[in-house]
Amino acid sequence: MTVLYILGFLAAVFALMLIVMWINEFSNKRFDYEFFNWGNFAITALGYLSLWYGNDWFKEASTAGGDILNGQILIGIGAVFVIGSFLNNIRRTNFLFGVFAGVYQLAIYVPLSIASAFVLLILAAWAMETKPVYNIN
Repeated sequence: MTVLYILGFLAAVFALMLIVMWINEFSNKRFDYEFFNWGNFAITALGYLSLWYGNDWFKEASTAGGDILNGQILIGIGAVFVIGSFLNNIRRTNFLFGVFAGVYQLAIYVPLSIASAFVLLILAAWAMETKPVYNIN
C-alpha cells in the first residue's frame, strides 16, 4: 500500500508540473509573460512567510499581553506581497486567465514556500559550519 501512495504522490507531482509547464507556455505565447518564474516565487514566498510569522507573532503577543502591532505589520506586509503578485499576474495577462492561473500559482507556491524556508535554514546552518560544543566540567 505504501508503494501505491508513493506512486500516487509522484503522479500528482508530475501532473502539477505538466500544468505549470502548460500555463507558462500558453502565457508566454499569448501574453509574452512567464507566469511561473523565480521572481514571482520569491515575492510570493516572502509574502507567505511574512503572513505565517506575523500570525504566530500576533498570537503569541495577544496571549502574553504583549505588543500585537509587530505581528499585524508583518501580516500586512505579507498580504501586500501576495496580493501584489496576484494583481501583477492579472495586469500582465487578461482577467480570466490571470485569476484562474493566479489562484493555481498561489496554491502551488504554499508548499514550495514552506519547503524553501526549510532548505534555506539548512543551507544557512551548513554555511555557518557549526561545530559541536563540548562542556568539560
